[in-house]
Amino acid sequence: MMLINKHLPSPAVNEELESLNAQVENLQKENSTQKERSAVTFVHNIVDFEAIRDRILFKLKLGRQASGYKTAQKALNRMIAELKLLVDSF
Repeated sequence: MMLINKHLPSPAVNEELESLNAQVENLQKENSTQKERSAVTFVHNIVDFEAIRDRILFKLKLGRQASGYKTAQKALNRMIAELKLLVDSF
């Protein structure tokens, strides 16, 4: 007479568990990728860097011909370019 250990899963159950674990890992990776993509989409489609730049420059209360205005504008433009490159690298 053969005794079956009720505490050990059968090989079929082990295979099913391995398959389910692999599916969970794949879904976690896909979820992570989707989160990154949504952040990139948010930055590209929602954040208007140029409008933010213009609001900051307006708050400086300098004329558009003032050297301080132009210097600040160039610096902000460089920052915007760097941020966009950083986002695009994801």
